[in-house]
Amino acid sequence: MRLSPRYSYPAGTEITLNSENLLLRSTTAEGYELVNTSTGEVGVTSFSKFASLLKSPVMKVSCSSALTTGILELRLGDLKYADQLAAPQRENGEFHRAICIAAVSLRENLRIKSGDNNLRLTGKLLDERSNRIFVCEVAKSVLGKAVYPAKPPGGRNSHWVLYRGRTILKYLEIFDELTTEDDVIAALATLDHKKGNRTQRLPIELMELMTEAWEEIGLDLKGPSPSNVLNHLEMLIFEKNKARKRNGLHALAVPSQKTLLAHRAYLQSPTEYTVAIKGEVYGRNKRGRGSTDFRALLVGELVEIDECKISLITTAKMQGYWERLSTHQKENLTAMDEDIKQRLSLLVMIDVASRMPLAWVLSDQPKAKATLALFRMATRDKTREKTVYGCANDPAPAMGLGMIKSDNGVGLRNSTVISSAVGLGALFNAVRTSASSDKPYVECFFGMTESMLIKLIHGYTGRKAGELPGYDSVKNGALNTDELYGILTRFFIDEYPSRKHMGVGMGGRRPAEVLKDLNNERGLFRPLDEDQRRIHLGWNFQVIPNDEGVRVLAELWYNSEQFQKVVDETPHTKVSVYLDPDNVNEATAIISGVSEIFRLQLQVTAYSDLTVAEVLEVTEAHLRESPDAAVIYQDRIMSTRRRLHNQLRRIGVENNLPRSYSTFEECEEKARHVFRGVRIEPSKFEQETVRPGEITSSNGGPGVYSLGADKNPSAKLKPSLEVAETFKMDQVVPEIFPAATNSVSKSVNPDTDKKHQPIGRPNGKGSFK
Repeated sequence: MRLSPRYSYPAGTEITLNSENLLLRSTTAEGYELVNTSTGEVGVTSFSKFASLLKSPVMKVSCSSALTTGILELRLGDLKYADQLAAPQRENGEFHRAICIAAVSLRENLRIKSGDNNLRLTGKLLDERSNRIFVCEVAKSVLGKAVYPAKPPGGRNSHWVLYRGRTILKYLEIFDELTTEDDVIAALATLDHKKGNRTQRLPIELMELMTEAWEEIGLDLKGPSPSNVLNHLEMLIFEKNKARKRNGLHALAVPSQKTLLAHRAYLQSPTEYTVAIKGEVYGRNKRGRGSTDFRALLVGELVEIDECKISLITTAKMQGYWERLSTHQKENLTAMDEDIKQRLSLLVMIDVASRMPLAWVLSDQPKAKATLALFRMATRDKTREKTVYGCANDPAPAMGLGMIKSDNGVGLRNSTVISSAVGLGALFNAVRTSASSDKPYVECFFGMTESMLIKLIHGYTGRKAGELPGYDSVKNGALNTDELYGILTRFFIDEYPSRKHMGVGMGGRRPAEVLKDLNNERGLFRPLDEDQRRIHLGWNFQVIPNDEGVRVLAELWYNSEQFQKVVDETPHTKVSVYLDPDNVNEATAIISGVSEIFRLQLQVTAYSDLTVAEVLEVTEAHLRESPDAAVIYQDRIMSTRRRLHNQLRRIGVENNLPRSYSTFEECEEKARHVFRGVRIEPSKFEQETVRPGEITSSNGGPGVYSLGADKNPSAKLKPSLEVAETFKMDQVVPEIFPAATNSVSKSVNPDTDKKHQPIGRPNGKGSFK
């Protein structure tokens, strides 16, 4: 005889039979082996007798903790906690717990009143009106919601109504068997999660064909759609049905596309499917887990840099000159403007510890020079940007760099950038390309900047091709580089550091406040020496010093007392001068063979606190607009100043560079253009010359006339033999020489035309006529 699992109890179950405590020790072939815990007597009860005792009220089974866990898992299907259930099931479990607590309170009251400590509740007792009202009141206080003893009149409602006595006993039995280690709500919850028909309704052959269709078509890297997989499945089913028809079997039906997708979800997880059709790199970035550790605790300890082609069309066409141009000039400028319109790249450096933007640069060619400009901005003070663009917040201060993380971008990872970073005392860590988890902070920064700022600016192109079909990005790209850089600067200084940041380690704090807290607690990363910074990040000039010091870019003079003493000892020696293009106040000089490094001061105080580009613009503006700037010219060109000035006003335009910084070659060429002041007037006609020593020759020649009168003046106009031979070799006969042609008689007659009289001493005796 085999008992139902309902009565299958493991060893260790405590049983109360006629007020005697028994312990189920084991199960034998004859039945259950019971041990009396008070007397130690061992007995065996048959399965049939044990089953009949379970139905009588004289026997009570007290499940141990291990047994309760087994029943709970068996009832809920391997679920142990209420949070694993749906919300309606949890609500029912809370209601059942409340009525069980109320039923226990009712049982205790009835035992006290009757004096019977073994009193057990029955369905009849629980159905009495007074007891039901008592249970409802206690359950209401426990549940916090009204519980009615009967269903309220009316239509559909959501009130809690007390069960009949038999149902309450069912849940009370489970409640009494629970221990403190069990989840009461989960044990008393309903079994709604087991509802429904879960039997397999698709034939095995059809499921195998669905799997084959997904393997052959659906998991391709080309990313086919589910409809493509369904078409292939129809072909497989058609071929399978032909064979089944020959064997007398019924045909397989073609499943729906939703069933096909459900089968794929059963075969593969979303991550596996993403890797299968998108690749491992995309799957790692899209579905891979992120990092939740604090990668940096000190400001400047770890920074991340990256470049991204921003989704904007900008233009370098200058405004304000259009109305002064001619029609032809307007056509040329329009054609040039189409070529100048371009998408710029944004380079950003962000501090990991505080999430503060340390540097940002716009460039049309994101190469090593752009990355060095990014390093210069991060390691210098940015008060100038705050003042120029009208920012209210304080930008990140100048600081050193501990470790620089970058991917394998051409402009970010090269020998120039790495050598400069190492020279600054920083570590350069080149991470994987297209691996967002290696440098997640700057990757998220770009996405946030585009979603919050870039998409609002005129000329936005969208995140992908064809995203904005009704918007002409090229036509609306009216911003120039300086305007765009000002918008980005105000966003990176004022808005982004002032927003609450919910990233790892931020906890809703603002990056500006985090920077202040870390600065007060730990300080910034070690600042860089200014001379070292200029040597590794600045522009290098090879110049020869003089008594005034050294001059770079044609107008910037630098000198110092110590430098002048060393130069006097080693004259006519080229000196390496390093200049920071973002601040011309000081420069660093290195002399070959001298171990000392010299810090030079700017001698032209009018250019203090300016950048190299601003110095050149100011100088050019003075030369173009102010008459006082032309005092360097001498009196011989005073008559041409007004004409030159008007010409420059007519054809001059401002040369805005298509980026936020200037390169060395461009500034040097611009400096040469600014200070070029020599103007050469071309000759209006060809001058006539003679050979050396023949200016007083008796022979005629170009530009040589005999002195005095002659009876045969045409002979005096005949060129020398050597000149004639030269003309024959070159086969060029100037029209000015009549003797070089055959029509000599047609030359001018000096006797009839006084203006052709020969000049000078006559060959013979006599006087001039």
